[in-house]
Amino acid sequence: MVSERHPTVDVVIVNWNGGYGVIAAARSALRFGASVTVVDNASVDGSAERLIDEVPEARIILLDHNAGFAVASNKGAAAGRGEYVFLLNPDAEIVLGATVDVATAFDHDPSVKIVGSKMVDSEDRAAPSVRQFPTLSALVLYQFKLRRWARRITPLRRYLMVGFPAGEPALVDQVMGASFIMRRSDWDRFGGMDERYFLWFEEVDLSRRIALAGGRSLYWPSIVVRHVGGASFAMLSRRTRQRIWNVSMLTYAHRHLGRRAEVILRLTAPASLVISTLLDVSSAVFRSLRRRQADADQRPSLG
Repeated sequence: MVSERHPTVDVVIVNWNGGYGVIAAARSALRFGASVTVVDNASVDGSAERLIDEVPEARIILLDHNAGFAVASNKGAAAGRGEYVFLLNPDAEIVLGATVDVATAFDHDPSVKIVGSKMVDSEDRAAPSVRQFPTLSALVLYQFKLRRWARRITPLRRYLMVGFPAGEPALVDQVMGASFIMRRSDWDRFGGMDERYFLWFEEVDLSRRIALAGGRSLYWPSIVVRHVGGASFAMLSRRTRQRIWNVSMLTYAHRHLGRRAEVILRLTAPASLVISTLLDVSSAVFRSLRRRQADADQRPSLG
């Protein structure tokens, strides 16, 4: 049943060198019918200044340093007064739905505390939207860059919910943090994002805390978000991204998986950094070879 309520929704976008993507994200949130708050983590690419000029309806909070996703999300949520808090990535756009769909989703089941949208990629193909809570085995395999073979590896297939039917609503362990909606009352009750996380796992942690308290997460395909992937992360090496991911993973493991799992993941973390470094080196070599080939192709023939 479609709700007749049109609730107030605060979309919070955390930006760090998001380029023009953050402008598209903010405009899509306005079309959705929400108010928009962008928290800028000291971007240096001019995206915050362009946003101020091109989307004057948005509230902009400028931080003097990169405080991380959790801190910035909490600041953005605290700046609003809407009935719902909707976290939206700066590399994402809401392409289907309106605020009425938020009310309908939360009316679907009384246990629902978190709602996530259907995610699509840049070509509007279904993209990962949900996951199970991570297990020790899944995290070790993920560290070792085996995601592309997830269909053949049972712990990863379960964790990534390969083959999940994207057409119908479903109660799940967690929805993707790129599109993450909560009632403000529940956001305040659970304290928002745990600020011990700088980046990654903060939404997993919040989902797990809520699940332990009896709440559920709901996948809701009537809201569709196009998630194209962030240019800001491309500025960081694989090793740097892996290091940040590892720190957050260990924080999550310490809190939710127990001492044994934490110790094992600490032992495997260095190997993940070695793998990431090798991938960085191989990428640099391939880029150099491509440039040399392109230069050779442009030289005039002497024949």
